[in-house]
Amino acid sequence: MRPPGKKEQFGLKNAVNLVFFAAFSVMLLTAGLYIASLVLFSVKESLNTSHPTSIPWISDKDGCEKVGRVWRDGKCWDYQHNPSF
Repeated sequence: MRPPGKKEQFGLKNAVNLVFFAAFSVMLLTAGLYIASLVLFSVKESLNTSHPTSIPWISDKDGCEKVGRVWRDGKCWDYQHNPSF
């Protein structure tokens, strides 16, 4: 609390604190945007690539090829599997 009749001064300490706060805020915002762009790029790339998976309920070659999948190593493989499924 200041004495009556005395003006409050901004002061050097407050100016330095303001500069540090502004610099920290800009760095935090920049880092957040950078991380967000990396995550979005990674998700986009993952959706555009093939993720083959075996179909466990199809246990014979004829049934596998009948539905348009590939029989390999004793398993039915689906090469069109979407990771967002």
